[in-house]
Amino acid sequence: MRYWLVVPVVCSLLSLGACRGGDEGDGKSSSPPVDLRPVIDVGPYLCDLVPEGEFRRVTGLSLRLSPRWSGNLTTTGLCLAYAQGRDAPLGIHWRYGDGEEVIRRLEKSYADNGIHALPEGLGKGFASPAAGYPNPNYVISLFKCGDKRPWLSIDFAPVVRGRDAVQDMFAFMRIAQKRFGELHKCTPRP
Repeated sequence: MRYWLVVPVVCSLLSLGACRGGDEGDGKSSSPPVDLRPVIDVGPYLCDLVPEGEFRRVTGLSLRLSPRWSGNLTTTGLCLAYAQGRDAPLGIHWRYGDGEEVIRRLEKSYADNGIHALPEGLGKGFASPAAGYPNPNYVISLFKCGDKRPWLSIDFAPVVRGRDAVQDMFAFMRIAQKRFGELHKCTPRP
């Protein structure tokens, strides 16, 4: 065997691999930069309240989603956006009545995960990024809509690395309240 030929061939192959930019085999794939633009209100909507395109951008999910509502939809509603092969990556629940008690109970439940008070204008409630759950992002608000006081909660899949989950929760709640008002013919107020 001609060893003097083997050494240059092996060295050539090794240097060729090093010129690939480190995107294969080293665990550091070159992925597109994270889109950090704020969430905006643009249809179509999942569960009538959350902009689908923005939800996909924030979570990075591209799976087909099938939203399904349950409840009488005049006093209460629950919508889950199902995805094949996994837990529903989006859940929305709303109801008229008992909002103060629901928020008080949930504040205690989420306290260990850290809760963030809602910004002015979104009513009473909080957002909590609760790691360790399939849908770690949870936001709830009690607000006025006409002469009623509904509470509305949204839970959703993890956001892509680099995004601010709390700000995304606030944005989705702001949009959901506006859409709720449009659908229920009332004006949301804190």
